[in-house]
Amino acid sequence: MQRSRDVLVEIARRYYIDSCSQQEIAKEYKLSRPTVSNILKQCREEGIVEIRIRDGSTFSRGLGDRLRNRFGIREVLIVPSSGDPSAVLSRAGAEAAAFATSVIEDGMKVGIAWGTSLFQMVHHMKHLNVVDTSVIQLMGGLGASNPQYDGADLARELSKLLNARYYPLQCPVLVKNIEVKEMLASENGIRDTLERTGNLDIAFVGLSSNDPDKSALVKAGFLTYDEAEETTMAGAVGHICGYSYGSGGEMLDLPVNHRIIGIEFEKLKTIPERVGIACGAEKAAAIRAALEANLITTLITDEEAALRILS
Repeated sequence: MQRSRDVLVEIARRYYIDSCSQQEIAKEYKLSRPTVSNILKQCREEGIVEIRIRDGSTFSRGLGDRLRNRFGIREVLIVPSSGDPSAVLSRAGAEAAAFATSVIEDGMKVGIAWGTSLFQMVHHMKHLNVVDTSVIQLMGGLGASNPQYDGADLARELSKLLNARYYPLQCPVLVKNIEVKEMLASENGIRDTLERTGNLDIAFVGLSSNDPDKSALVKAGFLTYDEAEETTMAGAVGHICGYSYGSGGEMLDLPVNHRIIGIEFEKLKTIPERVGIACGAEKAAAIRAALEANLITTLITDEEAALRILS
C-alpha cells in the first residue's frame, strides 16, 4: 500500500521525536507492528529521517569555541583529525552537508566554488524539499582531470539535489590576459551568471594553500610552478575562488588576480553567509588569514588545522 509522504513524516515524528513505541504507533494508526517497522525503514531510505553519529569530542567543541571567540566568526564546526586525510575530508564534507541542509531555504540563491572539500559536501547531501532556489557557479572551470571536483559539475549536482535552477560559468577560471577575460565576460551566458553572483544568499567555498606543490591552478595547468612561486614570494598565503590573498586576507594586486573569471573578490565579502571548508595543518595560514579578514562567516575544518591556527 502506497502511503503519502505526510503520513510517513507523521509516523517518523511520533517515533523519533515523541518517543512512542512501535506498538503504540501501530495501535494509533491501526497498523501491524511489522508495518510500522517497515515504514520507519522507508523513512530512513528516502531521507525523511537521517541518523547521524556526532563524533565531535569535547576537545573539538572547545577548539571551535576558542576560534569563535578569537575571530568573532558566526559558526565553527570541527571534525576529528586522523592519519587518513581522505577520511578527514569526508567527515568535513558530511558536516558541511548537514550544515547546508539546515540553512538552505525556499527562494535562496546558492553559490558554489570547486574543489575536493566541496565535492565531499555535495556527495554527502540528500535531496531537499525546497522551492524556487537557484545554484550559481562562482568561478570558471579548471578543466580538471577529475571533472567531478570542478565547479560546473558540483553546481549541476547541487542543483539536482535542490531541484533548483542552474547557472553555469562555461569558461576557464583563469585566462592569459585581461583582454581575453573582458571578451569572455561580455558573452551573454557568462555575463548573466556573473551578474547573478552579486545577489547571493549563501556561498560554499574552499580555502587553499598557495604552496605550488598543492596548488589546484598549477595542477590544472593554468599557472606554471614558477608563477605560483612568484605569487607566494609576493606574500600570498592562500586563495579563495581563485583569488590569491595575503596574511591579512586582502586580495593582492597581482596580475593573476586580474585574470580570474568569476565572482568579484569584493562581492564575495557581501554575501550574508559564506561557508569555508578546509582541512589540514598545511592550510592553517590560509584559514587564519580568511578569518582575520572576515572572508567567511562559517568555518568547517579539522582539529589539526584549528590547533595550528590557535598556536
